[in-house]
Amino acid sequence: MKMAPKRPRATKNEHEELAIQLYSPPIKRPEIAPAIPPVVVFAHGAGAPSTSEWMIRWRNLLAKALNPIEIVTFDYPYINGKRKAAPKPEKLVGFHTDVVKEAAAKYPEHPLILVGKSMGSRISCMVAAEIDILVSAIVCLGYPLKATNGVIRDETLLQLTVPIMFVQGGNDGFCPLASLEAVRKKLKAVNALHVIENGDHSFQIAKKNLELAGMTREEAEERAVEAVAMFVSQIRGEKVNKGSIITENSRCAASRMAKGILPQCVSRMDDHVGLHDAGVEQVKDIGKQACNLMKYCMIRNKDQFAKQPTRHARMRKSERILINKLKNPVYDKDGRGSTIDKPLNID
Repeated sequence: MKMAPKRPRATKNEHEELAIQLYSPPIKRPEIAPAIPPVVVFAHGAGAPSTSEWMIRWRNLLAKALNPIEIVTFDYPYINGKRKAAPKPEKLVGFHTDVVKEAAAKYPEHPLILVGKSMGSRISCMVAAEIDILVSAIVCLGYPLKATNGVIRDETLLQLTVPIMFVQGGNDGFCPLASLEAVRKKLKAVNALHVIENGDHSFQIAKKNLELAGMTREEAEERAVEAVAMFVSQIRGEKVNKGSIITENSRCAASRMAKGILPQCVSRMDDHVGLHDAGVEQVKDIGKQACNLMKYCMIRNKDQFAKQPTRHARMRKSERILINKLKNPVYDKDGRGSTIDKPLNID
């Protein structure tokens, strides 16, 4: 009787493979749909068309940061005509609305973001307040909050329910930061602010201020557009990759989102919120810049104090002579010596 051949003993690797098959069934992971790129409608300001150097530069910055399917730029009718000055924004709302509706009809499934420079940002807010199309966010680059006569124009902003972000220059005469902060507290919509320190209405920074800030104008604008990208991502509920801008922790950010005001960012060396989340090298760079600023202030103050006369130099000559006399004994008529202890009042 023939015996059945012995079965070969399983090796260690075969046991591991069998265990994996028995106890580790394949898991079907849900496929994460990629974020839908937005469509951006970018309006120019009152003094320059969409083909200006400023508009082209910021169009490229927004295209790199937001990764949109298209950035729609256009010129208001008065640009191509003989009229040099811009009409009232109310007369341009209809034309702007038609451009927005055309872009929304072309990309119906994509989020709609309105971006404007100065006058274009104000008209964008007017369009968002009146149009029946869903707008995901508004980005105002140099919002003209203050009129030439000093009136604060906040009526349109107070009507908005669309999330809005302001990018303002710290020295912008058309939008004082104190006035903007007061308006932000009254807004119904979620809003955020990024300040380019010492920047004017077009974000220009003087050379002396650039040296003190330790960054170029291009770097300041790149930080601003990064803040815009982070704001749009937060509004859309997307995961934000931390870059050069450091955000608050999720609990604090959620509480401020509920209040309707997002954290303010400033394009300067102390614009980082929550340094505990930063890398070691980034913290060192910030500390080095802060030390340089402190040394600059100390040297400047030292020179100022050196120019000021001392108390002894400011003293009148008559007072010095009298004080020197009081140190020596004073003799009466009878020859007895005495000293004066009480100070004299000098007129």
